[in-house]
Amino acid sequence: MFNTEGLFTLKQRYQFYHHVRRCGIWYETNQNTEEHPWGGINESADLGRFVYEFKLPKFIARGNGVWGQATAIMGLLGLNKRTGEGHYLNSAILAGNYLMSLQWLDQRVPASVGGFRESNPQTLWSFPRDAATGAFGLCALYQYTKNEEYLYRAKLFADWWLKYGTDKNKWPYITFDLNKGKGTNRSQASAGEEDTGAEHVAGDWQAGAGLFLYYLWKLTGERNYVEEGLRPLLDRAIIFYDRNPISALKEGFHGQVEVSYGNDDFALSALLAGYMAFNEKKYLDTAASRIKGLLSIMDADGSFPSLGGTYVCGINMANLVEMNETLKLKLDLKDVLQALKKTATYGLSVQETTNIDTRLFGGVYGQCDFDASRDWIHQRSTSYSMALYLRLEGKIDVPYFHCLHW
Repeated sequence: MFNTEGLFTLKQRYQFYHHVRRCGIWYETNQNTEEHPWGGINESADLGRFVYEFKLPKFIARGNGVWGQATAIMGLLGLNKRTGEGHYLNSAILAGNYLMSLQWLDQRVPASVGGFRESNPQTLWSFPRDAATGAFGLCALYQYTKNEEYLYRAKLFADWWLKYGTDKNKWPYITFDLNKGKGTNRSQASAGEEDTGAEHVAGDWQAGAGLFLYYLWKLTGERNYVEEGLRPLLDRAIIFYDRNPISALKEGFHGQVEVSYGNDDFALSALLAGYMAFNEKKYLDTAASRIKGLLSIMDADGSFPSLGGTYVCGINMANLVEMNETLKLKLDLKDVLQALKKTATYGLSVQETTNIDTRLFGGVYGQCDFDASRDWIHQRSTSYSMALYLRLEGKIDVPYFHCLHW
């Protein structure tokens, strides 16, 4: 258990809990269900799907995709464990059914079987890194419910990942054309994401997929998932970090730079998992030095740049602090602890708590450097903040985006 009593006041820990509870309200009130169908239309293929985002002030919205469904599932499972209120579990299971509807099972394209469609059951392509988060959500559902279907689906994806979703060096493709069974490093069309046609830069954020492989190993005991899958990701990430010192980082999001400026998509947490899996100090040393280095790009108020960067960096810091405490690593993390305090306090301020419109209330603003614009409610920051604050409240063990407690 992460002991945060000496780190945060009792009031702050109450605030963390209620932040997560409001996030749960936002997810449940914005999930397509038979009782409350989107647009009043029953029997929709979107059953169980969450909203991906609301853009203010026009309330332009779109439905969630493979990775967002998974992060919401993990947040709701954590909230269910914390509260014992079964409706959160029911929501997560319904969301998992939609998630599984995205998995490609058409045997006529063998090279795609096990992969996930990016957004909806008609999408013909995948971002493998996003898909890995989807499989992570299935691992969480299996760990929580022991329903073997979730584990079967997660392993089906892992087999696809190792054989088809990654190149000969086991590095994930940017995009995978499911209809053709072929990977590429150029983006497909995706509203609101990267434009088509541009060659993407391989970067550290792709190594964050290693967390899924680590968890699958912990659940199954099958060592090949970390030896064949996790290790190649981490070793290449270390190369990226070695040639991109924090003092020379370039601004840019995933696919634009080798080392992310703020939101690393949990690559540093995956390195910590590598230390646990292989007991090799290079993974711990790289993660610890980079997490400490993050403080140089943090604003004085505790916020970080990039989309969801405040919560991703917060989770990375919390992971290192908890590992240092649990494993008695004796790292000097005084500055990290102070930064984590600031980040945790700032992150509470980005949630919508006053507007009772159900499309907004409880959601977290994001999609902007330092979360400065506050005109975009987004599931990325909403779900990541749930993982962070459940950890920082210290009432339960929360394994998601971390390598302890599995």
